[in-house]
Amino acid sequence: MKFQLPFLAVTALCLSSAAAIAGPVPSGASGTLDPNNPCNVANWKITGATPTASYSGGAIPSVGTPINATSCAGVFTGNDGPALSPSPNLGYLNDGLLNGQYGLLSPTQFIQPSQLLPLKNAGAAVDPGWIMLGQLDGNAGQLNYSSVTPQGGAPFSLANVLKYTQTQTSDVGGTWTLEVSKDIIAIFEANDLFSRSNFDHLAFSVKSSTSWAVYDFDFTKMNGAFDLGTPYTITGTWTMDTDFENNKGKDQDISHISVWARDPITVAEVPEPASLALMGLGLVGLAAARRRKQA
Repeated sequence: MKFQLPFLAVTALCLSSAAAIAGPVPSGASGTLDPNNPCNVANWKITGATPTASYSGGAIPSVGTPINATSCAGVFTGNDGPALSPSPNLGYLNDGLLNGQYGLLSPTQFIQPSQLLPLKNAGAAVDPGWIMLGQLDGNAGQLNYSSVTPQGGAPFSLANVLKYTQTQTSDVGGTWTLEVSKDIIAIFEANDLFSRSNFDHLAFSVKSSTSWAVYDFDFTKMNGAFDLGTPYTITGTWTMDTDFENNKGKDQDISHISVWARDPITVAEVPEPASLALMGLGLVGLAAARRRKQA
């Protein structure tokens, strides 16, 4: 599915410095690009996908050739931590790291200006649309899940619809699994949360010692179509190799990671702020990619 978002010239508003819009940068939030240490898209990969409804906890079908992240940002010297507590966590401009908070990343770091959304204010297409799924401290374990809070509503924990697990299989690498509830649509509808209907990015912000980087999967560049019809369970691999070496050339462990997804909407789907919600993680395109690679 292609998203054509013919928004007004107001989109240019977010192309100015996000730091200027967001106000003073708090102590500890920083990101100075290291020109001698570009991030490696091969450090985060997708390796398998299957419909959640048919997933029973066994092996997940391979995608054939592992899929590298489509782009990455960094490595930055500094700390992304202060921008990892978005609230209401609905994708608004300057609400969280990938939405441009504190100017650590541009709000159009991984998307085009034409893809910005009118989420907080109808007609003002300035919102990147990124939702933080949660944060994990260290190399392995389960995500500490974030919440989304519709205007006038109660916080809704994403633990109700998602399960993210990361394992360590070597000194500097391992695997990850993201499972989406097969009942995600019904759960959103029961909680008056469901409105937006597509999912086009999955990103990982990785912090190690005094550096951080972000690895993004742009599913629109994988010739896929994504909708709410088929929630998927996907697997991948990660490594800290070369991107996060200390001054002695030794790879370093993860301090923390945060997992993000972008939920786009078409003009016809623009919701009222009170009904904004998260994506359904359909990932139909991954199934098509798997079939193509196995053929």
